[in-house]
Amino acid sequence: MNPTDSIIRLFPGNRMFLRVFALFGGLLLALTIVYGLLIIPLQRDSLLKVMYSQASTVSRSIIQACSDAMLTDDYGFIVEHNLQVLQNNKSILSVQMVPKRGSAMRIAPEGWVMLEGMPEEFRQDDFEQESYGIVQAADGSSHYHYAAPILFSGVSWGAMLIDFDASEYEANIDEMYRQLLYISLISLVVILPIGYFFALWLTRPIATISAAASRVAHGDLDVRVDIARRDEIGDLSHSFNQMVTALADNRRQLENVNLDLEIKVRERTQALDDLNRTLDQRVRDEVAKRKEQEQLLIHQSRLAAMGEMIGAIAHQWRQPLNALSLVLQNIGLQHKMGRLTDESMARLLEKGEAMVSRMSTTIDDFRNFFKPAKHAEPFNLSAAIQSAVGIVDGMFKNHSILLHVDCPEDIQVTGYMGEFSQVVLNILGNAKDALLDSGQAAPVIRILTQAEGDKVRIRFVDNGGGIAPEVLPKIWEPYFTTKDEGQGTGIGLYMSKMIIENNMHGRLEVQNVAGGAQFTVTLARFA
Repeated sequence: MNPTDSIIRLFPGNRMFLRVFALFGGLLLALTIVYGLLIIPLQRDSLLKVMYSQASTVSRSIIQACSDAMLTDDYGFIVEHNLQVLQNNKSILSVQMVPKRGSAMRIAPEGWVMLEGMPEEFRQDDFEQESYGIVQAADGSSHYHYAAPILFSGVSWGAMLIDFDASEYEANIDEMYRQLLYISLISLVVILPIGYFFALWLTRPIATISAAASRVAHGDLDVRVDIARRDEIGDLSHSFNQMVTALADNRRQLENVNLDLEIKVRERTQALDDLNRTLDQRVRDEVAKRKEQEQLLIHQSRLAAMGEMIGAIAHQWRQPLNALSLVLQNIGLQHKMGRLTDESMARLLEKGEAMVSRMSTTIDDFRNFFKPAKHAEPFNLSAAIQSAVGIVDGMFKNHSILLHVDCPEDIQVTGYMGEFSQVVLNILGNAKDALLDSGQAAPVIRILTQAEGDKVRIRFVDNGGGIAPEVLPKIWEPYFTTKDEGQGTGIGLYMSKMIIENNMHGRLEVQNVAGGAQFTVTLARFA
């Protein structure tokens, strides 16, 4: 026999056994006590009913026998008759006659007496209705008190008070409590062995299965339990044995699988070693390829920006070139007509030089705009915005697009001024294309800047009809464009988001508003 099984059979000191034993014994004992406590009030009521019946009978007997004496005030007969009643019924302590007119009388076994005033137990309601119950005397003893009205032909003559000795009643009650205690003790003596064997019968097989399960948990799959019972516990024993058998089979299968895995691991390890030998070269190749793609993306972005720049230069140079052409024509015309004087020649040359200087300044502005910055540094936000606006101003006027800028001149931010201006240029370029595509009669772009604590928000709002909902989530993807082939690269907004969020640690967001779209740039304010 297994040592664990022996311990369980000899001393089932497990918590389940104690709980079942305590529950079973406590429940039966509680039922016994509750039964007794329910029976005692019924017995008490029965005793009180017997005493009431006795008091009512004695009262009617006395009234019937002494009716004439009461009406004629024959107290001698009343006393004689009641003494006889007291002698025949030893449980009566006293009889008191309380007439409505005259003195009250108290008759007891030791004698009778006329009372001065009303008895202590008397109440005015006793003239009208009967009352009864156990009452406590001043000395601590108790007795059964009965009071009933004395009626003759429906007329109240007075009241009768009868006091009975309650010692027998109290003795009966005490006896019932003693019997309850005896029954409880006997039940406890009987219940404890029954509860013990019942708990043992119920929990011993469960403890056996629990001990076997503990051995299984520690890896012993040879353990089995043999509980021959035709109930749920027997079914549990059979299922436990089946489970252990299945676990043993699974262990053998797992061992075979582990062997296969070890072989495969060795093969994969060898393959991984071979891969590691060439991994460094592959990483270098992938890094080089990634850098090449990034350079291509940057090159495409620069080409797109250069295209925008050339278009903007063309718009900026158109007016100065026209003016310079007129100056040259004027010089030729005056020379042909012989009116070209030194003074007019000097004035026309001055105008021509001013036009050439303006065109040269435009080239310098564009060269500075696209000059990359090496380090982040504080710059004036209004100046950066005006730098981008100055490039597209002529182009916007040519398309009748109203560009409104609201930016305080005292706001400083930290970052790359040239790259930020390129972001402004990209957003304005997209807004211009949206306005032209929508055919808006009065196209407007507003740049609104607002400082909020340590943040600055720059909003670009247009009335170009907004962005299609299915397109909105994709506009930040590289190479995504809604323009016709050859008219857009799809990298402007992607590069803008990279500049704002990666290089300047801000945020670039877009949403549709009433009548158009709104791009919002959020940057940290330089204190």
